[in-house]
Amino acid sequence: MKKFLVCTAVLLSSFSKLFACGYSPYGEDVRYSLFLPEYFGYNDFKAFWYNASLFGFDYEYKNQYETNVYDWYSFAKKQVPLEDINECLNSYKLTDISSNSSNKFLQYLYKNKLNNVIQYLIVAKKCEDVNSFEYDDPWERGEEKRVDITPFLNKLSQLINNEKSNFLKRKYAFLAIRTAYYNGNQNLISNLYEKYFAKGKKDYLYYWSQYFNCFTNSSSSVDIANIMAFSPEKKYACYYYFHDKFNLQNALANAKSNQEIANVYAYASVQRLEPNLDYLKIIHGNSPKSRILDFLLLREINKMEDWIYTPYYTNYLPSIEFSTYWWSDNNEIVYSTQKLRERSEKDRLYAQQVLDFVNTVDISKIDNPTLWKTAQIQLLLMTKDYETCLKKINDFDKSVSDEKVKTLLEKLKALCIISNQEVGKAVIKEEAKPIILKYLNDERFLFSLGRELEFRNNLPDAMALIAYGNQKVNNSYDDYYTNSVEWQGNRIKTSGNLKYFYEYFDYLDFVYSANELQVVINKLNTTIDDDFSKTIYSQLLKDKNYLTDLLGTKYIRENRLTLAEKTFKSLGKKYWDENYNSWERDKYEEYYTFDENPFYDLKYTESFIPKKEKFIVTKLSVTQHLIKYLKIANNPKTKNKDYYYFLVANCYLSMTQYGNSWMMRRYNSTTDFNEGNNESYIDEIEYRNGNLAQKYYHLAFENAKTDKFKALCLRMEDYAKDNVMSGYSKLKAAYPNYFDDLSTCDNLEEYFNARR
Repeated sequence: MKKFLVCTAVLLSSFSKLFACGYSPYGEDVRYSLFLPEYFGYNDFKAFWYNASLFGFDYEYKNQYETNVYDWYSFAKKQVPLEDINECLNSYKLTDISSNSSNKFLQYLYKNKLNNVIQYLIVAKKCEDVNSFEYDDPWERGEEKRVDITPFLNKLSQLINNEKSNFLKRKYAFLAIRTAYYNGNQNLISNLYEKYFAKGKKDYLYYWSQYFNCFTNSSSSVDIANIMAFSPEKKYACYYYFHDKFNLQNALANAKSNQEIANVYAYASVQRLEPNLDYLKIIHGNSPKSRILDFLLLREINKMEDWIYTPYYTNYLPSIEFSTYWWSDNNEIVYSTQKLRERSEKDRLYAQQVLDFVNTVDISKIDNPTLWKTAQIQLLLMTKDYETCLKKINDFDKSVSDEKVKTLLEKLKALCIISNQEVGKAVIKEEAKPIILKYLNDERFLFSLGRELEFRNNLPDAMALIAYGNQKVNNSYDDYYTNSVEWQGNRIKTSGNLKYFYEYFDYLDFVYSANELQVVINKLNTTIDDDFSKTIYSQLLKDKNYLTDLLGTKYIRENRLTLAEKTFKSLGKKYWDENYNSWERDKYEEYYTFDENPFYDLKYTESFIPKKEKFIVTKLSVTQHLIKYLKIANNPKTKNKDYYYFLVANCYLSMTQYGNSWMMRRYNSTTDFNEGNNESYIDEIEYRNGNLAQKYYHLAFENAKTDKFKALCLRMEDYAKDNVMSGYSKLKAAYPNYFDDLSTCDNLEEYFNARR
């Protein structure tokens, strides 16, 4: 008797069209939510949870026992364990029905000589077998024909008529209805429903039978709504099969009571993607004690969490969109981070409307007062009424015994404490610290706290929390797929795919300047000795050397060489002895190898410059020599200015994406870049175009003494500008006689040696 449905979800995620090429997080990967349905016991509504699944899901009604089991439990005067009844009804086969069975329910029936009930169970098991086959082809000739079960249905009709117990008569009638459904006999369904259920008591058998009657033409939309309201086992199936058939106006026209009006609006609400406050008010006005009303309020909170917090924290669109608000006529993305924030603030105004409604409700007359009080607190947080929110939490927390609700309240309290501070003055206050320590395994919670601090210019504490959450999830396979956070950098209107992040280091690398990262490093260089700070800063402290390396790299990007040298030097000799390559970051491929001297060795080019100085290549040594050579080249007294400018230019060329020392500027050679905007690394144009290399090759040209070396300098300037694609235009224009020699790499050494 197991019921199982496979469906395609009606929910649509906006991200299905946002990223047509390449991976980017979407849907449940980015949706933000703290107000979880399972905290409040709504697992029976799981099919209707606010969920961004794109392609559908398998849904099986999951409750410990069906209503049918409890019905038989009462019949047996509560003398038989529920698990034995459930085993007999839902696991046993026909051949298991025996007086020798160890099942306590069957023992009870045989002991009390309840033969009519035993006969009913045997017939029920036969019905399961009959319902499992529809066509017959015993000789496998491909000549299938429908099995005629008319004799079996006639036998069921006789059993119904002969049964004196109304309790069993109705159960037999339901068996017949279900068997008729699986064999396509709609007339029999309607007749049996009208005769045995339509005007009888409205128990679970009534709604189970009504569900099958809805497949005939004799039911209305209000019947469908009533099934959802009163039958836990059939609520999802009646939506899956009948939501296209459901007509709100037809249902309202046939509604005969306030309760039915509430049921109709509830049915229309369970998968509604747009704001649903208008329907919530109607449901409350007609049936304030309705359990589904409480669930729909919870679902509305989940919508607002997505609309407000998903863009606010992740820079992604809400995981589910119900309009084309963000799309242009040619289906291109038209939103920016500013637009996201504006939309988030607009949705906070809707949250205020929902809060106003909640404030008018007499919670003592609600089925689940705890949910409504907690929803009120979440709405106060959403609307930024932090003082009232904290007061409500402190008042309510004293009376809450449910641990899951307490968990939610504590997290909301911490967020409220952190958020209730001015920009530039935000810290982790003492009252928030115990809560943070309690939920260190919840990366999404830590991430949201971190973002609130980040938005208030407390970058060190923000990154400490985000980094701690990253490492906890990365060390847990289960958490990585259920609790990890992915977000992206700011975007402007012209953006396409932006870089997304799931680790704090990459985010700091991509988004923040050297001066901003310096603030984080300064914090790490202070004494961090209290237990709370040692805990949350543990990952940053572990990564301190890498972060200092990153800071020096950022100074290189900004061409602040003296600060880069100072920063790299602060790491000490041991660091560079052990970490001069990228292997310490688990980058073992040859692609990451950093062992070519950028002053003398050019990528894809045979060495043509004698190495006057030999040194182990590290970020520190390269920076020191770059400073040294620039100082020599810029000295008016230097006689070999062209030589040193040429070496400097080689180094800057090697530090571009085309060079062998790109790791002086990057931790990965490929980067995200959108032409015409600044949504990338601060030196992205330099990294791609080699402007500094061009500058210093030209200075080498201006200081050169011979035509051949001048020609070589122009050739390299052309190469730095457009790689080989330039056609060496400057060289060709100035020295056409040398063009053929320098159009390949074969004569570079000759022309370099012709410098004097």
